[in-house]
Amino acid sequence: MNNELLEQCQNRGWPLIIAEIGANYGGMEIVKAMVRAAAACGVDLVKFQTYRAETIATPGSFFTFEDGSQVSQFDFFKKHELSEQDHDELDALCRQLGIQWLSTPSHVTDLALLEKYELPFYKTGSDDLTNLPFLKAVASKGRPMLVSTGMCSLAEIEMAVDAIQAAGNQQLILLHCVVSYPSKVEDANLRVIETLQRAFGLPVGLSDHTQDEFTSVLATQMGAVVIEKHLTLDHALKLPDHEASLDPVQFRLLVDRVRLVNRALGNGIKSILPTEQKWRQAARKSLFSATDIAAGTILEESHIAIRRPSDGIHPQHLPLLLGRPTKTFIAANTLIQWDML
Repeated sequence: MNNELLEQCQNRGWPLIIAEIGANYGGMEIVKAMVRAAAACGVDLVKFQTYRAETIATPGSFFTFEDGSQVSQFDFFKKHELSEQDHDELDALCRQLGIQWLSTPSHVTDLALLEKYELPFYKTGSDDLTNLPFLKAVASKGRPMLVSTGMCSLAEIEMAVDAIQAAGNQQLILLHCVVSYPSKVEDANLRVIETLQRAFGLPVGLSDHTQDEFTSVLATQMGAVVIEKHLTLDHALKLPDHEASLDPVQFRLLVDRVRLVNRALGNGIKSILPTEQKWRQAARKSLFSATDIAAGTILEESHIAIRRPSDGIHPQHLPLLLGRPTKTFIAANTLIQWDML
């Protein structure tokens, strides 16, 4: 993967962290506040969604929610779409904050708009994994691609990978994803990350829709190179997908823990750390006299106490002392030395 930002993260030992902000949920001032909050959390990128209602949804189609309620897909997307001016303002804000951004286009016209911003990645949603003509169009731009694989079979993922690579784009990261907002921890099935790694020989990340940082931390330990998570300013706002989102305090915790997990795992080499050296003497033990011992006494176990610190003969040498006579009187609680025997 020839992408400087991703390589920087891998060299540091943690995945690329993306805060999913979405579209114009709650108005542009809220969207901008979310960008500022994401930057304050220390994420690597923020992500938006670029679509137009006319090209993503058909009038008369509906979303049906878990409680049975419905909403018009066309009306939903029309209400929340980001205009070109919105994109310009968000680009300027991200530049001001020193944070990079990317977006998920849903149509070739969205792609044409995004091309003017020279983005480091394109992200495609799980809904477009089987939209091979569109994947080829995205791939043809030559930018690294993050491809979500939710609600898809391995065969469908294989067709998508083949289409992207046939278009000449080898800069591809697959994102394991469960399309449920929120998704249950027991549905996370993080071992799919390893399945995708083995099946396609590609870097794999996680688009995480659970309700805390736990699965993102586990995914990092399993080799995920990207972690994408939804951000909300406040769950009380009840913006779309807020149940699958973290607020800024929770997101900061995710960033900190994801960046810590591989450091905690270490390199697997068992060695004595510099910080442990002082404790080797203070916490280990030596052989002391348990009682007064007269000169010429044949040492038995009852004569010996094993206590801290380890300034003298170590306990593993106890068998070498037993049965030997003492040369001098040894008072109780004395550190035993070899020249006393």
